[in-house]
Amino acid sequence: MSYNTEKIIVKNEDTGKEEDVKLFYSTITDNVGITCGEQEVFLTRGQFEALAYLMRRCFYTRDILDEAQNILDKENCPYTVYSSHDEKKREMEIEKD
Repeated sequence: MSYNTEKIIVKNEDTGKEEDVKLFYSTITDNVGITCGEQEVFLTRGQFEALAYLMRRCFYTRDILDEAQNILDKENCPYTVYSSHDEKKREMEIEKD
């Protein structure tokens, strides 16, 4: 059982301020959470699977996901990614290229 979080800091185009974008999951509660600044969404595994299906089905989000996969395949990350495991101290996992 584990609880893991990954975080990227991005600039909000509307406010001009930097905000955290986090993706976390808990195998204890079988939930996925997404936070963007002050907004939070918590999804069950089934809800997240449905969202993933919709994102792959939609041409707009599918293209974004394909772009992200290409970047990951080339190991050329445009973000600094921070991660924590089981609520331990956050560590830099990938440094922005």
